Amino acid sequence: MTDHEEIWMDHLKEIRKRCIRVLIFFVIALVTAFSFVPRILDFITLTSTLVNVDLNVFNITDPLLLHLKIASIVAFIASFPYLIMQLWLFLKPGLTKSERRFIYKYIPMIFILFISGIAFSYFVLVPYYIRFSQQLAGSTDLNIVMGANTYIDFLSKMLLYFGLIFQFPVLVFVLSYIQVVSSQLLKVIRKYAYFGLLIVCAFITPPDPISMGIALVPLAFLYEISILLCKVNERKRRNKLKTS
Repeated sequence: MTDHEEIWMDHLKEIRKRCIRVLIFFVIALVTAFSFVPRILDFITLTSTLVNVDLNVFNITDPLLLHLKIASIVAFIASFPYLIMQLWLFLKPGLTKSERRFIYKYIPMIFILFISGIAFSYFVLVPYYIRFSQQLAGSTDLNIVMGANTYIDFLSKMLLYFGLIFQFPVLVFVLSYIQVVSSQLLKVIRKYAYFGLLIVCAFITPPDPISMGIALVPLAFLYEISILLCKVNERKRRNKLKTS
């Protein structure tokens, strides 16, 4: 085996070790969350102070599936910081001192944006859509009977989508750091980017214009924040060139 192959084998072993650690952490979080599902479900059914959700099960297997889904959602959210930490520990040995400082300084942004995306989806977008649907049903003398599993599927997708989409500034910041994108480029393509964000909103939100508009507002704000972050990187790069 050549030195190059040995290096690759060492990397693969390291990845395997860290994946196993993340999996173990996820399983522990899953088992722990499973025992708290009744309390978590009480919190979920409130959704907000403005909306009450009455969930129902229709099959004998639904309660077990419901427990597993809720526990999985909570376990994923709890495991996300640990996953990022393991990824960081894997990449750290191959980074320079300046690159490590860069990541140390801005890695909290990943967690803040992830939680912000989840909070926006849970406290703003989902309650609005439930209230909107209930008003439509009420205007036609219909009653909404929510299946618990269907509702949890809808909720989990919304939380996951927005938790990940809110990572957009981090992605742009990293691409700016390695000089793949610039603030000027983001300004030039702004109108096309907004159109693309609108298409994304159409895919991940319920099919009504108001939901799309509510979702577009924070995404557009994140896009503008991304431009500012690019400018910060560019200013630092110029200052470093002046002093060198």
